[in-house]
Amino acid sequence: MRWKKKDIIKYYKDNEFAYGLWGKNMHYGYWDETTKTQRQASVRFNEVVADTARVCSDDTVLDAGCGVGGCSIFLAKKFGCKVTGVTICPRQVKLARANAEKEDVAHLCEFHEMDYEHTSFEDKSFSLVWGFESICYAESKEQFVKESSRVLRDDGRLVVADGYASREQYAERDKKLMQRWCDGWFVNHLNTPGQFARFAGNAGFRLTDYRDVTPQVKKTSRLMFYVSLPFLPLHLLDKLVFFQHPPDAWV
Repeated sequence: MRWKKKDIIKYYKDNEFAYGLWGKNMHYGYWDETTKTQRQASVRFNEVVADTARVCSDDTVLDAGCGVGGCSIFLAKKFGCKVTGVTICPRQVKLARANAEKEDVAHLCEFHEMDYEHTSFEDKSFSLVWGFESICYAESKEQFVKESSRVLRDDGRLVVADGYASREQYAERDKKLMQRWCDGWFVNHLNTPGQFARFAGNAGFRLTDYRDVTPQVKKTSRLMFYVSLPFLPLHLLDKLVFFQHPPDAWV
């Protein structure tokens, strides 16, 4: 199945409660000697990515796929930089604005309903494009990179922390497992780090840092698995009921 933007919007709407339990930072955690909880690990991941991107107070940041504003608020509070968040989910724009108000950084943050592959911003509007576990949803990762290059200043930076495929082609059982994973997250496909680097090179970027942080994030994967187990019967029941009713019974 090819997931469309309306499917992704519905996915986040349907799972708003679960993501709310996870916190404003709706992403994996970076586990090291300083972290003991998932929320601590999520904040730590923000810190690691910000350090990699060399964020400073003078930056103007585009948070591409900002969710409910977790990363935008973190950057504004920690560095005092101006952040513009974009998401295709109307509900998330409202929540992000409310969260920024609660954290007293509304004067530094603004949020818009917009597709990060095709924004309405002028050329060279930002010093940093920040993509944190959101670029996986891009229909074309290459188009996202091109758009990032367009809106970035000549000395601008692009940082992406996300999941990647380990190889360009999967076969047989591995192909089915990968498709099952993608469908579960409403992701159409993943590119390899090598493919992403080629996209960036073609768009005029110079790769300065690449790190595989699988060892630091895999604890979150296990945690997500165990947390999901109590909800599995409800998920199966939902599927059973759905397929037993005719389509015209649903509104």
